[in-house]
Amino acid sequence: MEKKNQFETSVVKPSLSFFEKDQEYRLIEFSTEVELDSKITEIENFMRNNHGEGESDEVKDKLYANAIQLWDEYASILRNCKYTFYLNKKQYQFLTDLIIDKMEYDVNTVFFAIELTDMLGTWRNIGTNKDENFLQSYQTNATEITYIYHLISKYKVKGLSHASYRFAEVLKKIGSISKIIGYYDTVAKNLSKDIQDWVASFEPEEFKKSPNELEKV
Repeated sequence: MEKKNQFETSVVKPSLSFFEKDQEYRLIEFSTEVELDSKITEIENFMRNNHGEGESDEVKDKLYANAIQLWDEYASILRNCKYTFYLNKKQYQFLTDLIIDKMEYDVNTVFFAIELTDMLGTWRNIGTNKDENFLQSYQTNATEITYIYHLISKYKVKGLSHASYRFAEVLKKIGSISKIIGYYDTVAKNLSKDIQDWVASFEPEEFKKSPNELEKV
């Protein structure tokens, strides 16, 4: 009988873009999304269409190696993935002032802050539009976004001042990217477990029974 295994992630894919003033802004390039999703589908289809039960150990090892290679390719794409962080002039200035002048750092965070300050300095040279509402795009990676959130999440604001709203705006933008990172990371973990379960399915059913069940055979 044909086996019908389901290898699908249980997490919901978040939005990879947002709209502002009737314009769409993508948080990752469309080509990157296609590359990641295609690799996920390729791994799932490989497991659905290949079964090692009854095959030689050599064939089983080859199937496993091929699946791991596909997973490694997916992980490599994810590690090198760039995200687009959009900030208007006031949001950028708020984030810069916060990290440079307002936050307190200890031995665990000061080096993170120095790296981010260097990055923000590079970003400053990118933004040339004088319109305060213009959304400037900045390229970042998962580590940098995590660093930014780790640092500024400790900041506290009093009342609902302009700074409070600016703080909320920046956190929301970080959160949108973090959801994408979390989704694809979770998919990677789920696929890794699926591969292990798939390999375990290569063994005949009688070898999967518990010792007590085997005695009854």
